[in-house]
Amino acid sequence: MIHRYKRRRNKSGAMAAEYVATMWLLFLFLFFPILNLATTGVNAFFLWFCTNCAATAGAKCQCFMAAVQIPALTGTWFPGAYDTARTKANQIQGMFPGIGWVPSPTNPEVDILLNPIDPLGGLSPVTWTGPGAYPTGLPRPDPDLYTLMLRVTIQGWASPLISCPWFDIPGLSKPMNLIMSSQAQFENPPGLLY
Repeated sequence: MIHRYKRRRNKSGAMAAEYVATMWLLFLFLFFPILNLATTGVNAFFLWFCTNCAATAGAKCQCFMAAVQIPALTGTWFPGAYDTARTKANQIQGMFPGIGWVPSPTNPEVDILLNPIDPLGGLSPVTWTGPGAYPTGLPRPDPDLYTLMLRVTIQGWASPLISCPWFDIPGLSKPMNLIMSSQAQFENPPGLLY
């Protein structure tokens, strides 16, 4: 009678060898792309935050374009909403290294929106893009007829944490181009004429 002995194989050695390769693949194809995408999402929020703060700061100004001196308040000069919004956007951009844009006279873009309160009253919405004096062909910014909004639009980008030159996927391997816009109600309607 022939006895055959069954030998048990030790599987822990094979498991240890496969574990390193599996972990490498998980980190390469799962962890780093999710980390890059999450970082791009956080930077996109910072870009929106930049436009929101710029719109809020600009909406509190006394005028839209030219600086105004108010003698009753100790003769203090107040800057216009256009310059204030652009300055605030550049100031906040300097705080976050993962966002940016190419500055130009139209980026960040600062607009005044005149939306009719009664849309059935025959008035149509009007958009006025700065810089420049209030155009003569536009209706007067009457707060009884229009809701006056200051809108800031930035065409910028949000960068990922790690750039990968061998992939060409925005948000994962290179910066993602975004257009962010935010608006706030202009607090001094008569100041729009200045």
